[in-house]
Amino acid sequence: MPKIEVNEKLFWNLLGTKYNDWELFEKKLTSAKAELDEKPNMEDKEDDRVIKIELNDTNRPDLWSTGGITRCLREHEGAKHSDYSKFMSKAGDLKDTGSRDAYVDPELRYIRPYMVSFVISGKAIDNAMLIDIMQTQEKLCWNFGRKRKTVSMGVYRQANVKWPIHFNACDPDTMKFQPLQGEGVQTLREIVETHPKGKEYGHIIKDFKKYPVLQDDKGEVMSMAPIINSATLGQVEIGDKELVVELTGADMKDLMLSANIVACDFADAGYEILPVKVHHEYDTGFGKDVTIPYYFQDTTDAKLSAINKKLGEELTEAQVTDALQRMGNTVTVKKEGNETVFTVAPAPYRNDFLHEVDVIEDVMIGMGLDYFKPAKPNDFTIGRLLPVTLYSRKVKNILAGLGYQEMIFNYLGSKKTYIDNMGVDGSNVIEIANPMSENYQFIRPSIIASLFEAEAQSGNAVYPHKIFEVGKIAYIDPSENTGTKTIQSLGFLTASNNANFNEAASEVSTILYYLDHKYEVVETNDPRFIPGRQAGIMVNGKQCGIFGEIHPQILENWTVGVPCVAGEIDVEYIMEATAKAEDKATREAAAKNDAKAAEKKAAEDAAQSEAAAFDPVEHFNKYIELRVAKIEKVETNPQGDKLYIETMDDGSGRPRIIQSGLRPYLKEEELLGKHVIIAANLAPRKMKGVESHGMLLASDYTENGVEKVELLTAPWAAPGTIVTLEGFEGAVEKPAKIDIDRFCKVEYKVINHVAHSAGKALVAGGKKITLEKVENAEIE
Repeated sequence: MPKIEVNEKLFWNLLGTKYNDWELFEKKLTSAKAELDEKPNMEDKEDDRVIKIELNDTNRPDLWSTGGITRCLREHEGAKHSDYSKFMSKAGDLKDTGSRDAYVDPELRYIRPYMVSFVISGKAIDNAMLIDIMQTQEKLCWNFGRKRKTVSMGVYRQANVKWPIHFNACDPDTMKFQPLQGEGVQTLREIVETHPKGKEYGHIIKDFKKYPVLQDDKGEVMSMAPIINSATLGQVEIGDKELVVELTGADMKDLMLSANIVACDFADAGYEILPVKVHHEYDTGFGKDVTIPYYFQDTTDAKLSAINKKLGEELTEAQVTDALQRMGNTVTVKKEGNETVFTVAPAPYRNDFLHEVDVIEDVMIGMGLDYFKPAKPNDFTIGRLLPVTLYSRKVKNILAGLGYQEMIFNYLGSKKTYIDNMGVDGSNVIEIANPMSENYQFIRPSIIASLFEAEAQSGNAVYPHKIFEVGKIAYIDPSENTGTKTIQSLGFLTASNNANFNEAASEVSTILYYLDHKYEVVETNDPRFIPGRQAGIMVNGKQCGIFGEIHPQILENWTVGVPCVAGEIDVEYIMEATAKAEDKATREAAAKNDAKAAEKKAAEDAAQSEAAAFDPVEHFNKYIELRVAKIEKVETNPQGDKLYIETMDDGSGRPRIIQSGLRPYLKEEELLGKHVIIAANLAPRKMKGVESHGMLLASDYTENGVEKVELLTAPWAAPGTIVTLEGFEGAVEKPAKIDIDRFCKVEYKVINHVAHSAGKALVAGGKKITLEKVENAEIE
């Protein structure tokens, strides 16, 4: 940010008051977006004491001077605006210039095309004012004038100048004059090559066949713009009462604003400003003949509703008008329906209104920052990093792992950087409408150009060079609401003698592998890369990046002496594609889980419905066949240490083989001859090599701590007797075979020593089946 040093005595004189309270003074400086950098040294002589002030707004070059700061503070305190109408021309009101004319040589059109000028008169220049002139000149030309490229300023002794003056294109080898602080008369080329100022600023004009020279009507050299004044007419001294001020450069609007700033500063200091008419043989954007100083600013409208919405206040029309006037503006108010609209005309020394928001900012400063009371937010939120920031960190880690060094660059740059050196037409490049410097005139459309800025300065470093940046780029996109699009992008560059397409392709493959993304490559025709040695990166059918070998012409433009490969990938698109893929997978998994859950629920509902409608008595009578069988033979199964093989008479006339796991509980003789109850229609099942045709029913109990088994028996019933539920009469044909699940669908229990199923007692031959030892238990 600009810093200025102001003479304390001159400062208080121009301000019209003196602040002894430095804290109060620093508070007042906020109206100029400034802060106190250093107080004056009270040990210095009174006339030599200096206040150092830092400016925090690069859009207000009018504040970069003693006159500008003091004027801002005065008007913010309610002082009346200075009247510049006596010397300030505007459309339809051109001031008389008398014989003060200046002529611009048409040959300068493509060298240094524009010139403006005016005269300061009225009182003698003292030392403090002379120092302030020099500081204003330096700040305007260095900061605002892009190191004299677009704006340079010269001041001359009016008494020695013969009008009209001429801005000529001169031969650098024949035109001679003695420069300030120079050693005798030199040619223009010698000055550029040997004079300190020529070495510093000569690059601006040295490549032209002719150099710009300002001369009076006698042919006396006043200066060689933008390098140095002459030692004759360009030597301003204390006591001079009339000075000629001229500004030359490449941007007419910047020149006119600079001239207005200087003229208004001197007018506020009590000097008379005399206009000069400058004649061009080509259009300047304000006509060929321009009378300087000239008011060229446009008005800006702001609605009261918009002002109050932005500031969170309920300001009145009078409050807004007063606030804007305290900032040096001229305000008119009109009604549009129910809306109050302020039309703001900035002072002639300002040109920083681009939008309604700029007017609102002036209202805020004009009201004074103390007017706005701090307020706690109504909503509580937790701070967190944006998803794109987190994803960018992942990308950075991958590049660092590949051996790249991270760089950070400005998002703004020059036409040369983003367009000319990169060999592109610039049709999609966003240009700043009112840039403070041509070095910050465009928003970068690609990170690769920024990487080359660094590589161009790194020729002495050991190769290979591997650099990258993850940052914002922006470009024109008519499909967007704003007409532009801003994205987070990855750019990478490798410079080495072995850099080639395959290396770049390998890097892209690795990056996208670790970002878990499949991709394809397509042929591209980007002028930045060598034809046939470049490729576009396609993800989900859309090109989201490019890589390849950089074209030799681009390397030459950047004065890079080794082969380079580079690439750029749309990080935001890759992140969104990843999120979509993850979201799709999540949705599919959720759908699959939902389907399983629905299937499970349907089965459960069906089971519940079936259970609700299930009648165990009906089921038993329909499916379950129990009958009495006599055990005639008992053998052990050699393959099963717990199994008996029992041969039975079930009344069918054919022996029935059933295996049971009763060996641990009953001896063979305890089974022989028993009339037991069997499940007669269970499907056969092979057990340890022997097929079993049914199941014995029994129940277990514990006696003296020992687990024992008691069989269900009906000694009174003949083999083949059907076991029924108590109360059942009639006969039902049952399936020959049922599975164990259907058999177990009804319960089998011993209740008070009586065997039950389906909640009813089991009966064989008209008698209930009872157990001696088991009182209440499950039947198995």
